Amino acid sequence: MTDLKTTSADPENSDQEQRRPGSLRRRTASRIAAVQTLFQITSSGRSATEAVPLFKSHFLPALLAEFEVTRMDEEHYTRLVFTASTDAAGIDDELRPLLKEGWTLERIDEVERSVLRAAFVELRDMPHIPAKAVITEFTAIADSCAGDSDFINALLDRLARRLRPVEMPALS
Repeated sequence: MTDLKTTSADPENSDQEQRRPGSLRRRTASRIAAVQTLFQITSSGRSATEAVPLFKSHFLPALLAEFEVTRMDEEHYTRLVFTASTDAAGIDDELRPLLKEGWTLERIDEVERSVLRAAFVELRDMPHIPAKAVITEFTAIADSCAGDSDFINALLDRLARRLRPVEMPALS
């Protein structure tokens, strides 16, 4: 997994950025945990209620250690997982028109769909988080999961411009 504790690929800046504040590392850990849990829900057919405790007992300790935090942003994680899993069909309906001609959601890898669904929840339901931060974080998560980060970035940019037109005006 790509190290998401830093925000720069520039080696000169990596030391200063290596130590992002704990609250930011907890939020990033909650995003990654949400994407992993959403993927497990889809691939296993389990409900969020079943998948969350399994994720927490089997995968969360390693994720927390990787981010050097003792806990993730639990409220953020729970909101992303339960909202995205409950409203997956509705979210997918909102994402379909943003795809370029010839693309379908079914053509997109399930991990990337999990990234898109979690990012959608943040963009739609959490206006206190800047759209550019949502796009940057979830693009990095897609990249760390071997996803097509350029594709995810472009789709999230289109989504942000639609959901947050004041913050992200349409391109002219």
